[in-house]
Amino acid sequence: MSTLLTSLVILLVACVITAVSIFLVRRFVPEGLRGNEERREPVFAFAGVIYALVIGFVLAYALQGYQTAETAAGTEADSVSSLSRAATLFDAESRDRIGHELICYSRAVVDDEWPGLSKGERSELASAATDRLFQSFGKLGRSNPDNSALSASLDRVSELQKSRATRLLKSNTYLPAMFWVFMIGGGLMLIFFATALKGREPIKGQVMFILPVALLLTCSVYLVGVFEQPFRGPNAVQPVAMERALNSVTEFIPDPRADRPCP
Repeated sequence: MSTLLTSLVILLVACVITAVSIFLVRRFVPEGLRGNEERREPVFAFAGVIYALVIGFVLAYALQGYQTAETAAGTEADSVSSLSRAATLFDAESRDRIGHELICYSRAVVDDEWPGLSKGERSELASAATDRLFQSFGKLGRSNPDNSALSASLDRVSELQKSRATRLLKSNTYLPAMFWVFMIGGGLMLIFFATALKGREPIKGQVMFILPVALLLTCSVYLVGVFEQPFRGPNAVQPVAMERALNSVTEFIPDPRADRPCP
């Protein structure tokens, strides 16, 4: 969904909420309970501050999770590129085998694992490719126990595995349902309260006062929903970094044997 279309949908939802709120207040709230009395303003201000604090906290939490997932995906791709460079420090057979396994891992992540991240699923092909990388470097470690390049490569493999684990964790992490109840229910309550405070105004005056409030609350809830799941929705993290790493490995290790089918 494009940004323009999303903005129009948010505006439409805010308009509908505003219209429904005005109708309910005019239909069911007695005349004596409407109006902007001094004793009601502090209550509305207090509720608005509490709601803003909770929304700010939840949005910051969701945004942090989104950035963590994005950083983990980038670190994972950097590890693949670095390991392809480190592979050239070993013998030709080891270089070819490691390059092939890196290509298989990258393909598994991009083609098999990434489409399932929106559902919190992982790829067994990517897991198997990670295991083969550890086994390959383990064999090198038995024959070259004091090789500094091997030690650095093992650290990179561990970093790759940790980054992937973080990415998978964030794909399956959700906000507690109570937060959504508070955000949606509390937002509707504030809009209804604001409508009651302006209940004696003409309809145009009510709309001018309530629509911006409804629009801001709708945008806030939408932003939390967008950033809650980094791999789902219009702003989902894409495997761009891993695709670049795959191209880098393929170009850096041009041995034809590295293009053989993955297990």
